[in-house]
Amino acid sequence: MKKKVVLVIGLLILSFALLNAGGMTLDNFHLFQGHTRDASVITSPYIEGGLIFDSYEYLNMFEIGVLGAYPITSKIEVGGGFGFINWSPENGDGESGLSDLMVTGKYNIMDANPKVSAGAYITLPIGEEKIGQGHLNFGAFGALRYALSAGPVLCGSLGLDFFESVTYEIVDWELEEKTEYETNIILGAGGIFPINKQLSIISEFNLWTEGEYILLSGGVDYLLNMGGHLRGMLGLGLDDGAPDFRFAGSFLFPF
Repeated sequence: MKKKVVLVIGLLILSFALLNAGGMTLDNFHLFQGHTRDASVITSPYIEGGLIFDSYEYLNMFEIGVLGAYPITSKIEVGGGFGFINWSPENGDGESGLSDLMVTGKYNIMDANPKVSAGAYITLPIGEEKIGQGHLNFGAFGALRYALSAGPVLCGSLGLDFFESVTYEIVDWELEEKTEYETNIILGAGGIFPINKQLSIISEFNLWTEGEYILLSGGVDYLLNMGGHLRGMLGLGLDDGAPDFRFAGSFLFPF
């Protein structure tokens, strides 16, 4: 199923790319799923606060989080984010706690059309293990934005992530903890469709090669007169590892 979905997405992207380039890459409008894995590099700092609600078959996840970014130069951006997570299973008691702290960095390779950037991230294990946090994960990615003459912007990214996993083995009649890293390739594709100067519709598709994760989403980003962005997204899981349904809402404020 994954191969068929990737093929369809690839054909759609190729069809769009046959159009002439020449538009703006709309860097002031950010992706939702691929927020940190994007080719845009900011020119002024911002902070974004919001919430995410994920619904699975046997439990729900609710997160209140904040993230932000700061431009070091016109080509280098650093950022970070963390949140408070609550797991609510269908049966039994839930768990809550802080997430790990994610630190990101990004470098703009080509500031043209297409715009091309590369970046990396690491999670500092400050979160609660009882909610699946407390892991030192890291990864790198490449991303691009391609503006079409008609106005829409195509976005794509390819990342290689290393997730820390913990297993237990009995050695000499004692239980020993072993840490291993699993490799995960993350493919992201999407589009930003400007309705006017203030409102854009954002569609995205994310696929992980590990964890049976495919998530399709659509959202809106509205630029207020005061300069902030009101943002909302609905997501639909297409594989077992993704949430069946996702809702995200946030407010992004540039300084």
